[in-house]
Amino acid sequence: MGTDRQTQKIIEHFEMLGMRIFIAEIVWTAIGTAIFFALLYITLRYAIRDGLRDAQAIDRRTTTPRERDRISGPDMRAD
Repeated sequence: MGTDRQTQKIIEHFEMLGMRIFIAEIVWTAIGTAIFFALLYITLRYAIRDGLRDAQAIDRRTTTPRERDRISGPDMRAD
């Protein structure tokens, strides 16, 4: 009977250890997800801000030629 009780304690110890590892993994996953979305938010915020600044800096009265308009060659469009 003594070995059954000792085996039971070892099994309980491993169950407790497994539960602690499971909880730690959930916590680290939540922290990693929060950091990922925080960095994504900051990146998008600054990218949108820079895009808006660039759009405001362009003089809208003048247009820049498109790449296909710069190419000198015969007009191959259909009539």
